[in-house]
Amino acid sequence: MRTLFSLLLIFVPFSISAQSLSEFNNNIFKETDQQPAFTEKVQISDFRYHPPSSVSNSLLERSRTTPGIAFAASAIIPGTGQAANGKWVRAGVYFTAEVLGIIYHLDRNAKARKQERAYEQFTHKNWSVVAYAQWLVNYSEIHQLDNGWQLLQSEINGTVPNWGNTRQDWNQISISILRNVENQTPFYFKDRIGSNFSHELPDYGSQQYYELISKYYQYQPGWQDWYGAITTAPNQDISMYRYFWNGQDEPFALFYEGRDRAEEFNQNYRVAGNILKLLLVNHVVSAFDALFTIQLKNSRIKTETNLLKMEQFSLTWHF
Repeated sequence: MRTLFSLLLIFVPFSISAQSLSEFNNNIFKETDQQPAFTEKVQISDFRYHPPSSVSNSLLERSRTTPGIAFAASAIIPGTGQAANGKWVRAGVYFTAEVLGIIYHLDRNAKARKQERAYEQFTHKNWSVVAYAQWLVNYSEIHQLDNGWQLLQSEINGTVPNWGNTRQDWNQISISILRNVENQTPFYFKDRIGSNFSHELPDYGSQQYYELISKYYQYQPGWQDWYGAITTAPNQDISMYRYFWNGQDEPFALFYEGRDRAEEFNQNYRVAGNILKLLLVNHVVSAFDALFTIQLKNSRIKTETNLLKMEQFSLTWHF
């Protein structure tokens, strides 16, 4: 009986404690379950911009995200890749440089062509192959050269230059005979005999022809003023057919004028060519600038994405 009473005393407190714990659980944790809870996780995609599908697939959108496309766009039209990415100042600089460069190139090129045509017309009136051939015959005869000058003389015998249109003079001369005489004719200086003539007269109308006749001393006798003062001078003297190289036998005014005219249009051609090189540089610089701009932007986006992922991890950990 005593034992039974003791057992009752043990179980009664336990029952009371269990009941109290149950009541505490019901009163506390049920209230907690009723509190609002997060049902969705924060995703990194929530922070991304999702353009419409029609735009995201366009070339414009790809030029904003793909370095290779931005590079190609600016390589074709400088400033295009920069403009697609909102870099308007740089886009304007590259595009303006392109437009001004093209305009300046076309202007210099057109001016050079106009000057070149004017120079050619100048030579047609003032340089004659007949005048040059007659001087070459006189030069060879007075120095008693054995270079076939007699055959050249037979071709020009009684012929005078047509200074109004010297292009017709080429019908009077066999260029092969003239070149044969040139190849066997040496330079006669005041006190010695030099090497043979350095050039053959190029074909009429060629670029080399127009260049050489106002560039090399050998062709000065073809100019009209030299023809009148030396080749057809009444009192022929051997000193008139020697090269002194001391200022006494400098070319006359027409040779220098032809030289200056040729230099003028050649200089404009050089400027036009240099502008083309600068335009090429503008294309290259603009293309690489667009490439690096997209790469830098993509790198920043990746860095921000990594930071957002870390923030997502922090939120998940705390909640």
